[in-house]
Amino acid sequence: MADTILKNGTLVTSEERHRADVVIRDGQIAAIELNATDGADEIVDLDGLYVLPGLIHPHCHFRDPGLTHKEDFYTGQRAAAAGGYTFTIDQTNTRPAPTNLENWNAKRERAEKLCILDHNHYAAARYPEHIAELAETGAIGFKIFNTRHPTDTYPYDNELAVTDRGLLFELYERIAETDLPVSVHHDQSDWVKRMAEREYIDPGTTTASDLHEAYDRGILYGHGMVMGLAASLYLARLTGVELYVLHAGMMKEYDYELIRHAREQGQTVHAELELLPFMIDEERRAEHGPYAVVSGKDPERAAELIREGWATTMVNEHAPHTPEELEPGWEDAWNIPLALMGAQEHLPHVLTWVNEGRFELEDIVRLEAENPARIFGLYPRKGSLQVGTDADFTVVDMDRQREFTESMVESKSGWTLFDGETFTGWPVRTMVRGETVMVDGEIVAEKGSGKFVPREDCSARGAV
Repeated sequence: MADTILKNGTLVTSEERHRADVVIRDGQIAAIELNATDGADEIVDLDGLYVLPGLIHPHCHFRDPGLTHKEDFYTGQRAAAAGGYTFTIDQTNTRPAPTNLENWNAKRERAEKLCILDHNHYAAARYPEHIAELAETGAIGFKIFNTRHPTDTYPYDNELAVTDRGLLFELYERIAETDLPVSVHHDQSDWVKRMAEREYIDPGTTTASDLHEAYDRGILYGHGMVMGLAASLYLARLTGVELYVLHAGMMKEYDYELIRHAREQGQTVHAELELLPFMIDEERRAEHGPYAVVSGKDPERAAELIREGWATTMVNEHAPHTPEELEPGWEDAWNIPLALMGAQEHLPHVLTWVNEGRFELEDIVRLEAENPARIFGLYPRKGSLQVGTDADFTVVDMDRQREFTESMVESKSGWTLFDGETFTGWPVRTMVRGETVMVDGEIVAEKGSGKFVPREDCSARGAV
């Protein structure tokens, strides 16, 4: 007898969609068949809905431990679950940072008490002598901040900054020996600092609109990122490390050509397409000031990068900060943190783009389930609809039209750039190992129900 049968839904993979029933037993997919007749404790009718493999959010800053006034594992995962995700990957700029085995284990233990979704975390690559031990923890990979802020403002902690290219090279050497990927926030921090001070900080042009102009000119999150990427790609080629490029699409356009060229030369380079700059126009950015820095890119350009296969994954980074921390940025924008809210808002936005014909549901599955699962050693347990794998599902209603309001925000920081925005296409149910976590926007899972899922041997994970 089954625990649950999902009836009458349309299953979507990266290659096809078809109508079928899903039989769930002991937290796994026991069968996929037409007109399942087994008895079950629960029958869930999904007629008219689409069943995707559970989506993976690969770029969460849950600020836990150490900065939990902004967010914590529980509130951050509530936002992710409400946004249609079933698995999250947390970043490293916490306090303490997971730069050694003791800190990494403490973070894992804390997460297991609070999480409602399955999860894993990056290990922080900062000290070469700790790389080997961290690789044995089951971490999905390493994270490097190849950057520091012009005014040394969090979230770019100086402890984690790797701006010395000799150190970066040595870290790549050590990580390559582990066969794990390394995810990198690239920059050329000396250039950015010099330009920011010369053009803005020293003259006293420091308002939010000045910061917006600095982004548009490529001084902030622009040319420096491309410079850092160019050097990193060469170091990755020398060492053979598998490089996962963060903030692709946020930089200036030349990052596309650099990554394409590296791939043509045989390098394994993944591009995480950051979609928020394509979702915010100049009017919305001006309205939200210090809450919205990156903006103004053509959504059709993002769609092209998705359709042609340049993007390996796509995401709206989840990087919350409180209004109290951001409000001073209306006048002093160079001394506040950059905030990005994406775990809950992302999927309704991209489903709306699907309804507009920009790309397909199959592309979402490829970039937000299958590819991240393969890259991070979770496939096929996660990111697939295969018999014998975890029964993780993101169920979406492509016809549902609803207004997103600030009252819906699950994040502890409590704000959104999309208050009053109407989206067509919504996640309506998330399931993790056969248990419902979110249904119709309501979180029903308990703290501690989410499990740490270690990276597995990736020798048979398949190409991305």
